[in-house]
Amino acid sequence: MTRRGGPSLARFAPAVKAAAICLVTCGLGLGYVWQKQQIAQLGKEIKEHEMRLEDLGKQNKELSDTLAQLKSPQALDQLVKQWHLDFVMPQPHQVVVLKEHDAVLGSEKSRITAQAARR
Repeated sequence: MTRRGGPSLARFAPAVKAAAICLVTCGLGLGYVWQKQQIAQLGKEIKEHEMRLEDLGKQNKELSDTLAQLKSPQALDQLVKQWHLDFVMPQPHQVVVLKEHDAVLGSEKSRITAQAARR
């Protein structure tokens, strides 16, 4: 019985090897095509995102220009006159000048350093 089974396996072995090689080759080909398609799709998405980023940058520039224009003293004066708010400039005795916190800390640190150097 082993004699009869042996030659039949020998006949089908090359066919099995050829089928396996064909399956591997087809799998590699399909993987290559799928990856190329993914690369093309991601390239399109990147281009769309870059275009959206450029549009948002332009919109941001326009909005910052509008904000700067609205903050200008001329525009504010015009709006005060338009709305009849009757604002006036404050008198010098009405203005309170606040020192910056970092500047106070910086001067205090330099005073402490100078005292330590004297000792």
